[in-house]
Parts: sequence; structure tokens; C-alpha cells
Amino acid sequence: MSSTRIEQLLNDAQAAFDHRPTDIEAGLNVSDAALLQLRKACRLLAGAKALQEQGYYTLVIEASFVAMERTVEFRLLERGMMEPTDLPGTHPGVYREAASAGIFSESTANDLADLWRDHRAKTYYQDGLAAADRAKAMYALAQEVHEFVLGRSSQGHECLCE
Repeated sequence: MSSTRIEQLLNDAQAAFDHRPTDIEAGLNVSDAALLQLRKACRLLAGAKALQEQGYYTLVIEASFVAMERTVEFRLLERGMMEPTDLPGTHPGVYREAASAGIFSESTANDLADLWRDHRAKTYYQDGLAAADRAKAMYALAQEVHEFVLGRSSQGHECLCE
């Protein structure tokens, strides 16, 4: 491995994002921004489930948080409360917007933001250790958030979850 090789791979990666994709992940080729967020959440949950079974708990925790955020963003877009270019730029911002939109109570949104702040960052960046029980709890929470939001949506039938 050399810096020249890294530079070449970096250029290849940049080029891959610079042109229109042709082999798009199944289910994600939708023109509606809300449905795209919904289906990304579905895929994240499916990935988290598969990874949990293989013991990749760090990834399960990460995917569970992101799945909740994509699910909230789906609802914000679906309800016309945001444009795709205006989605919250921070993880806690997603939960604040969820409370403002009435998706969750202020208390629940604050608890979700605290959970992200206190434990996601620790697990991913600091001294927190991913463990089976933590991954299991986060996956269950993400599934429940997804189902709760879909239960209030007229587009719940667009969900890709099994």
C-alpha cells in the first residue's frame, strides 16, 4: 500500500460518486425523497439484523441510530415539514425536529438525543464497548420507532421491512 495507491483509490471513489449510478440497490430507486429516507431506514434495519446475528454489535448500534433518524426524516418529508435540502444536519437535530413536528413528545425526543449523545458517541469513538445486550436493545428501539412512525403514515405500505 502506498500513498499513490490511496490517491488512485480516492480518485476512483470520487469518480464513482460523480456519475449517475447504474446498479442501484433494490428498493431505493424512487423519486420521492420521503420514500427514499423510509427505504434507507428499512435497509439499515435489515442490515442491523443480519449483523447482529454475526456479532457485529458496533455496527448494529450505529445502524439502529441511523435507521431511527432516516425514519424521522421520512416523516418530516412526508408531512411537508421539510425539504430534502433542509433536513437536520446533526443527529440531535433530528430528534429536536421530531419533537417540533409532534412525531415524539419533547421528553421522548430529548431522551433519544441523550441516548445518542451519551452512548452512540462513546460506543463508536471513545471507551464504550459494544455488547450483545446493547445491540439487541438498540435494534429493538429502532424497530419500534420505525413501526410507530409508519403506523401514523399513509405511506406505510411503502416500507420494505419484512
